[in-house]
Amino acid sequence: MNLHRASKEPDWQATTPTRRTLFQKVAALTYGVVTPANCISVLGLAAVLCGLIVIVDENYWLGLVLIAFGRLLDIADGYVAELTKTKSPLGEMVDAVIDKIVTLMTVLVFILTAVADWRVVGVLALPQLLIPLVIMYKRRIGITLHPTLQGKLGMALAWLGIVGLLALKALGAAPTVAVFVYSAIGASIVLGLYALWQYASAR
Repeated sequence: MNLHRASKEPDWQATTPTRRTLFQKVAALTYGVVTPANCISVLGLAAVLCGLIVIVDENYWLGLVLIAFGRLLDIADGYVAELTKTKSPLGEMVDAVIDKIVTLMTVLVFILTAVADWRVVGVLALPQLLIPLVIMYKRRIGITLHPTLQGKLGMALAWLGIVGLLALKALGAAPTVAVFVYSAIGASIVLGLYALWQYASAR
């Protein structure tokens, strides 16, 4: 799993200006704002938000496709950053912030539209929403944290659970699917809490 971890300096800083690729030149010129990975991250955010809009209109299948596509782009952005050698602290932050924004927005829409029981959605999202608060606090006291494998896996399983809850809403009663979905949710909560403990205890 690509953790989209960046060193303290952007990738292009390690390359002399004359040897930088076009992607690196654009990234350097825009101070890391315009990179292929950031563009993919923003496209993924847009896809999820469009999916949430159609869910409000009770078009669950289209919402499912758009949200799944958006989250696949979130997986792709780290690989693209590696491939184009445009990883940076800003890109890492963009990836993490978008993760939390779409999680919060999805939780709110699911609760407001009764896609799933609010208690299930709330418990599923809680670790993922607490983690950025811990990271912000740690950064304020001078401790830089990077995504952990457990945190990334927890987030991936949370989204598998979210997409699964949406599939259950679209399919109606589907016991086999429900077992799979709630297993993913349970594993996500455990991994999310463990990642939260890792971040909170980091020194």
